[in-house]
Amino acid sequence: MKFVIRLAVLFYVTSLLFVGSFLLLFVMHMIPLENVVMILQFMYYDEKMRLIWGIIAAVLLIKNYIYAQAISGFQQRGRTIAFDNPSGRVTLAVSALEDLVRRVILGAAEVKDVRSYILAGKRGLEVNTRIVLKKDVNIPEMTSELQELVKRKLQDMIGLEETITVRIHVARISAHIRDRRKDQVKDKNFPSDEEPTIPFQGYRP
Repeated sequence: MKFVIRLAVLFYVTSLLFVGSFLLLFVMHMIPLENVVMILQFMYYDEKMRLIWGIIAAVLLIKNYIYAQAISGFQQRGRTIAFDNPSGRVTLAVSALEDLVRRVILGAAEVKDVRSYILAGKRGLEVNTRIVLKKDVNIPEMTSELQELVKRKLQDMIGLEETITVRIHVARISAHIRDRRKDQVKDKNFPSDEEPTIPFQGYRP
């Protein structure tokens, strides 16, 4: 399937490159209009050329349909999890698991905001999260606890022995930014004891 996806990407990139290059050369008058009209007239009136280009067009349409189905199926498989119960097959939307991950991580007092994205593949579940912290914490220890908590929660919910990889990206520590701004305001409004301000410096008794 990955090979088909690569062929589809190569097909679309090559097609767009050809069309874009042709249009660029045409508008820059590097391709004479007369030549384009002559080629189009030859393709339109010649029976053999019409047959050849008709076959080429049909092949391109079929390839486009196959590639579109392959890409759509690949994306759909990555966004659903399927397993069989004794009474029938069950499919689970990955978006439901993403909501679960968000709720679990937001339960931590140190986390202010979180975004999650889960991809289901042959190697198991890949959980990617982006979090914003409320305050300065021991990041290695805190993230390790969150990873174990998310992994355990997903395993308990799905009930499958799937390999779960949890990646956490700490995007911002909001408390650090606010404290620094407060310190700047404090330093501006309240002079330090080392440099006291003395009013009426020019006054002499």
